[in-house]
Amino acid sequence: MALTKVLDGGTNFTNVASLTKLLDATISSSVANYDIDSTYINSTYDTYRLEFELIAATDGAYTNLRVFVGGSVQTGSIYGSEASPTDGGTTYNNNTGTAFMMQGYVVGNADGEGITGITELKNVNSTTLPFHHMGYTVVHNSSGNHYGSAVTGSLRPANRGDVVNGLRLKFNSGNIESGRVKLYGIT
Repeated sequence: MALTKVLDGGTNFTNVASLTKLLDATISSSVANYDIDSTYINSTYDTYRLEFELIAATDGAYTNLRVFVGGSVQTGSIYGSEASPTDGGTTYNNNTGTAFMMQGYVVGNADGEGITGITELKNVNSTTLPFHHMGYTVVHNSSGNHYGSAVTGSLRPANRGDVVNGLRLKFNSGNIESGRVKLYGIT
């Protein structure tokens, strides 16, 4: 897909990245996790944009993201994560986690509470640099309070040869009650 030309405010056109919607799924019943497989994440794109809105079945949960390599979800201590709350709260940082942490504060499960996030996935097919993501999330916790976090994550440098061909969204405790997931390929 070609880059989109955008007028820069004058007489010049600038190339900007194009998004191709690959997935727009609704989670309408409780599930332990939501997987995006190699039908969507494959060698077609090296960069993707993931958007998600999730309602937790359990109060006080954290959202985790894992990758698939060779069709198998990776559960080892290969994930480096940082979630930095925008209110200046304590930053979560772990370089040997078993999943990417996707927010700095817990998610509530009352009406109106949940998590919304957007993250860009990079180096999906690289064997030189490890897969990583960077984005933002917004949660409403068990008190209904709003919190935002900048989130980043990378597989460890030793895993730079891992070609990613899927993702798993889940909570560290309890099911995903409902939600919506969108995935875009970026050119």
